[in-house]
Order: sequence, then C-alpha cells, then structure tokens
Amino acid sequence: MLNKTENIKLSKYLEKNLPHYFPNRGELIDIIETIAESTIPIRGLLERGITSQEIHFRMGIEEPKGDTKNIYDEEQIHEDVLTHSIILKTLQEGDTDFLFVASEEAEPVLGNGKFGICTDPVDGSSNVAVNRTVGTIVGIFDERGQIVCSFYVLYGIFTNLILAVDGKVAEFILDTVPYSLTFYHYVFHQYLSMPDKEEGGIRCMGGDSTQWSKKCKAYEQLLINKRVKNRYSGSFVGDFHAITYYGGIYSYFPSPKGKIRLYYEWLPLAFIAKTLGGEFLIIGEGDKMDEIKTIEDVDPLTKDNIEKIHATTCGGLLGSKKIVNLFF
Repeated sequence: MLNKTENIKLSKYLEKNLPHYFPNRGELIDIIETIAESTIPIRGLLERGITSQEIHFRMGIEEPKGDTKNIYDEEQIHEDVLTHSIILKTLQEGDTDFLFVASEEAEPVLGNGKFGICTDPVDGSSNVAVNRTVGTIVGIFDERGQIVCSFYVLYGIFTNLILAVDGKVAEFILDTVPYSLTFYHYVFHQYLSMPDKEEGGIRCMGGDSTQWSKKCKAYEQLLINKRVKNRYSGSFVGDFHAITYYGGIYSYFPSPKGKIRLYYEWLPLAFIAKTLGGEFLIIGEGDKMDEIKTIEDVDPLTKDNIEKIHATTCGGLLGSKKIVNLFF
C-alpha cells in the first residue's frame, strides 16, 4: 500500500497498483488517464466562469447557440454542453478506442473498444452560478456490461479525483505548482475508508418529502433520532464525497418519479461506496416506493442496450452500510 510520502502521479499509481492480469489493463489505464486529463481544462473553465475563448479555439468546440435542452427536455447551461464536448473530443482523439461513450447531454457514441464509458460531465451544474461544489462523474464498463472502475473529480477549493478500481479507493489531488516544463497532474494523496456507524454522520436527502411514503418519512425521522445531521447541498457528487469522510447517507426518494440517472450517477458512485464497504439500494416508484433492489439486480450495460440508457432513472439510498440498512 502507498502512503502520502510517495506522492506519485496518477499514471504511475495505475502502472504500479493495477495488476498485470487485470483484463485489458493497458486500455483501461489509457482511458482513465485520458479522461482525467480532460478534467483539467474543465476545472479551468469553471474557475474562469465558463467564458474561455482559448479552450473553444484550441479544441475546435462551438459555442451553444440560443437556448438548448438535453434529451430529458431540461434546459442545459453552457458548462453542461461544453464539458461534455471536451470529454468526448479528448476520448475520440485518444490512442485507445472505446466501446461507447454515453452522457446525459447527447445520444451515445459507439466504438469498437473494450470499455464503455458513462459520464455526467458537470454534476450539480446549477450550483455553478452560486459558487457551490460541482464535479465530474465517470463509470467504466467492460464488454460484459459490468462496471469495473469509477471515479469522480470534485471542483472545489482544491481539485481532487477519487478512483475505485481493483478493490481499492484512492484520492488524488491536482498539483498546480508551476514546475518548469511540467503540466498540471493528479498526484496520490491517500487511500479512503468510509465510517460505518449507526449514529452520527450526515444525511443528504433529496426529493419532495410531501410525496414520500410513510416508510420513507419514518426512515428520515429515525436518522434524526440517531443524530445524523442534515447536509444536503444539491450536488450529488459533493454530498457523496462528504459521506466518504464522515459516514452517512445520500438518498433520493421518487417524488413521484426517480430523477437521478442509474448508469450516469448512481452506479459509478455506488461502485465506489461498495468498494469502501458501503451499500446501495434502489427505491421503487409510485405505490412501489417501499420496494427495493440491489446493485446485483441492475441489468448489464452493453453496446446492445446502450440506446435505452437515457430512460433509466430511479430513486435510491447510498452510503454507510449500517445507516442504509436502517431502511429495512
């Protein structure tokens, strides 16, 4: 296991820690590095108010014209469209082909590679205008449709990348010290562990509580009784990151329908939570709100069914195992 004193780059970490017998190891490392590098200009855009003409010019990305909506008929703001384009263009220009790239901002792009990629380029994008935390979420699927790696990048006071692969979750910090002839890069910071306790921690509960079932409302009251503090911010990835440090629960109860995308958002963060010993439960909709499924019940995501990905939303519970299991 590494320690903080080693301070190695993300690329060196992957070469050192991902076993040589890991299926299609080289292609996976290249995809992780390619996407991680694409988040650096995204960070710069966010810091500069999403107004950088330099990025548009250098990457050949057109400005959105007029009002735009995504495939869910939701209004897109500038950073949604632009960051999606940056990630897609970086992958398309990379040395390794992909199986598919799917983002909520556009229809899936198909390829002939070994790994499929789902991404939410700017999770919590409505927070940008009020200077609150946002992040990029990435899930990587193998040819069988099983998620094998996920990570997110959090753009805050500093920029960090949390990566789950091969049974470990590691945190990297973006090193922005202006070394001579050296680009910015992510360096290893620490391995993460998530507290697992029935009391304390934080709760981040989304959805319209007037639409919740009696069981959901009783669960909220139980958490209050167990001194699980309310810390909901409106940024899924930001709230989840806090839970990895303090323990607790992120939930979204359908009100009346599930809003969060299963493959873009829930599964990548659930993969990290499960790797940390946490739990993920899928919540039913309407009169089935009290029915639950687990991550094992999720259909594999392959090139054959990727076109249906946009319709798959759900409610859920994600976080420390003991607190999640209080829902039963």
